[in-house]
Amino acid sequence: MPRPVALLRPQARLFAGARLRVLCVAAGLMLTACAQTNVAAPTAEPQDTPPPPAAAASALPQNVVPVPVTPEPPTGPEITRAALIVPLSGPAAAIGRDLADAAQMALFDFALPAFELRIYDSGGFAQTARTATIRAQAEGARLVLGPLFSDAVAGTSSVSRPAGIPVFAFSNDRLVAGDGVYAAGFSPEAQIDRVVAFSARRGLSQFAALVPDDAFGGRMSAILSDAMARRGTGVAATAFYPGGVEALTQTVRTLARYDERVEALEAERELLAERDDAFSKRALERLSTRDTLGEVGFEALMLPVGGEEVLQIAPLLAFFDVDPLEVKLLGTWEWDDPALGKEPAMLGAWFAAPPPAARARFVERFREVFGRTPDRLATLAYDGVALAAVLARGEVPDPYARARMENPDGFAGVDGNFRLTETGAVERGLAVLEIRRDAPREIDPAPTSFALPVTN
Repeated sequence: MPRPVALLRPQARLFAGARLRVLCVAAGLMLTACAQTNVAAPTAEPQDTPPPPAAAASALPQNVVPVPVTPEPPTGPEITRAALIVPLSGPAAAIGRDLADAAQMALFDFALPAFELRIYDSGGFAQTARTATIRAQAEGARLVLGPLFSDAVAGTSSVSRPAGIPVFAFSNDRLVAGDGVYAAGFSPEAQIDRVVAFSARRGLSQFAALVPDDAFGGRMSAILSDAMARRGTGVAATAFYPGGVEALTQTVRTLARYDERVEALEAERELLAERDDAFSKRALERLSTRDTLGEVGFEALMLPVGGEEVLQIAPLLAFFDVDPLEVKLLGTWEWDDPALGKEPAMLGAWFAAPPPAARARFVERFREVFGRTPDRLATLAYDGVALAAVLARGEVPDPYARARMENPDGFAGVDGNFRLTETGAVERGLAVLEIRRDAPREIDPAPTSFALPVTN
């Protein structure tokens, strides 16, 4: 049987309006868990100093007062410090603020008197992140949480790797991971593989991709190709669309084989019309409601974009006769948007995402405390601080040793199970959701442990 997963769950309720003590320091902010002091209180009151023996007292000059013997001050536990490096200035400052506030929630929930978190501004840039990491190292940080962007992670890792300080980065770019740097962001690799695996279990075998004609689209196409290659097959078709409505329209038209299928329909109608039997007449009558004839050549279509972009694509697919009842649309967490349920062509589509229930509870608590809805990445900071606090419990010489960080059983966080691997990738247990009119609905729960591969 697998060993139990180390739980990272709230241990106390954070009441509305509660705030942790925030102390200003030169390079950022220092947050001390639950505003407790970092030195343990003495175990007993010091005893009064006994008077010197009478003989010794009489030998002292009358103008000399005996100096009492002061007991040694009690020794408290060693402080375990972690650094949170996030963009508190610059264009991503709002996300950085949400990350910092989520860290406060975790500090409240996982109160450790000997654990301390200091927050530094990455500014979202490599050099600023590097400077912040140098300061964090000088101030005794043994673990770095963040930064958010891949170039900032590169700046941090240029300091952390030589110093042997592990980094729980919030980026989803696995290219910056490895050698003590863990990419904890929600990687498209994991999401695409999860929804492809689920689709394959449902009997779908022919997959296609419709992606932007840029670096992002190229990466998404490569991820789908890798996922299919691991299953012993390939991608049936890949279409790259450039910017602009006309170019997108033509790309969808070509991918759907629309013109070929229109021609096939016309040829079939002409053939049936030449015949004078009852069967041909009934078949011709049925074709009168059709716009095309023939298959598009795939059973599932990966659309890794979200928001307004996918809402432009979905109606075009329907217009060019890609039937959502015959072709399953697949996506990523970008589709966790109630607005997509208003588009008929998106109904029934599948996407992979963190388990929604725990995340919904986190969002509700965040709103109660801070009066706003957090960015979807805020949970990364919460789980990062929770991980740091859990590993710092007890008297451990090296709480963030790789053997502890890379626990094969993983950890359970707000965004489901996750585990850090020696490659720097962070594996996650994701759920599969289906788009409905009111809101996405979970149709395949996230795995509860890593006892079995989550992508099979």
